[in-house]
Amino acid sequence: MTTSAVWWTITPDALAGAGIDDATLPGALHATEHAAIGLMPLLVAADRWDIGGVSTACHPDTGLPTIMIYDGHPGGAGFAAEGYERAHEWLRRTKDAVAGCRCSSGCPSCVHSPKCGNGNEPLDKAAAITLLDLLVDAETSVGAGRSV
Repeated sequence: MTTSAVWWTITPDALAGAGIDDATLPGALHATEHAAIGLMPLLVAADRWDIGGVSTACHPDTGLPTIMIYDGHPGGAGFAAEGYERAHEWLRRTKDAVAGCRCSSGCPSCVHSPKCGNGNEPLDKAAAITLLDLLVDAETSVGAGRSV
């Protein structure tokens, strides 16, 4: 499906500096993806089911760890574009929601997704908070759709 997306790429140096290693990276990316999808409807006129996502430790087009959130409608519906415009607020609110959740390792209120095609595996809530801190800090200076 051809659609619109917003994405973040993270360099290995930035990940290492934040203490995210190869073992925790997939769970950090996946949990961050889910949390961002869950929070997006609070910022844009969308339903969680209108939004999709993918995260990978090495995306074939970027060559880097990448989180991509996309409009779940052919041609796009404007959700990703608005998310891009409000990326700092979106990421900050996502980080606050995940960090503020009282569960210990992830739940439907923070990083689990009811529509995950991978059975909500792997997810790493603690590493997602670290990754979200990194993205929020970087978003202030570089913007969405660019490498951190």
